[in-house]
Amino acid sequence: MPSWRQSNSPSSPPPAWTVARAQAALSDAVCHLLAVVDLLEEVHAGLPPPADIDDRQEGYKAYDVATDVLGTIECVLEDDLRSAIETLLRSATITDEELTQEHRAWLKRKIL
Repeated sequence: MPSWRQSNSPSSPPPAWTVARAQAALSDAVCHLLAVVDLLEEVHAGLPPPADIDDRQEGYKAYDVATDVLGTIECVLEDDLRSAIETLLRSATITDEELTQEHRAWLKRKIL
């Protein structure tokens, strides 16, 4: 067995985070989140709800795992993921000009 050590040559540092690179990373994150949304929607559509889901959701009966999974997917989609996608996409595509226009509109509203 040869006795050589693998060289840990210094790697070059990652490229600097420019605004354009950051916006591209946000766009990439949005694509990943959209894939997660698709998966969760597929699970939600494919998992049959219990016959007594209304009683479980209204507190008349304890949740079972199916009710919990369905409810969790609904909450994560509506409260978290879709909002995160919208916010990230905005920052991924916004321009300085658009931000200046938003600021001017905000100033006008503040004055009135």
